[in-house]
Amino acid sequence: MKARILFLAAIAAMTGVPAQAGIALETKIFRTEATKLASGATTERLVPAQRAVPGDPMVYVLAYRNTGTQPVADIMLDSPVPPSMIYRGAGAGAEPEVSIDGSRFGRLADLSITGPGGVRRPARLSDVVHVRWRVVAPVQPGAGGEVSFHAALR
Repeated sequence: MKARILFLAAIAAMTGVPAQAGIALETKIFRTEATKLASGATTERLVPAQRAVPGDPMVYVLAYRNTGTQPVADIMLDSPVPPSMIYRGAGAGAEPEVSIDGSRFGRLADLSITGPGGVRRPARLSDVVHVRWRVVAPVQPGAGGEVSFHAALR
């Protein structure tokens, strides 16, 4: 179990967001857990990812806050998808751009992969290696927000 906790801590450290003047950033990793309600229905909740097994659904949350004294606009939040994870889609917050090569970004539907023999195919969720969000609206001093994406442990 200790090794699994260290593994998840290493994943959190890899999900870095470049610092921007006056913007504090924090990355949190959660595991999705099904909970049975008294009514018999099932709901999902997020719990801190202290341990996980391959296939476990995870949620990466990037929280940002303006710690400066002036509004900050056009913030770029950026997160690699760790190699031990498979990207599963956008979460809460603005719709992200994704990259399948770490350099070109766009909507997943607009990206393609050139495979063996030069055959092109549409990019898939499992091809995504990087996610980024642009927060255009000014973030006032003391204000902030969150963006997230879903992934699964390989």
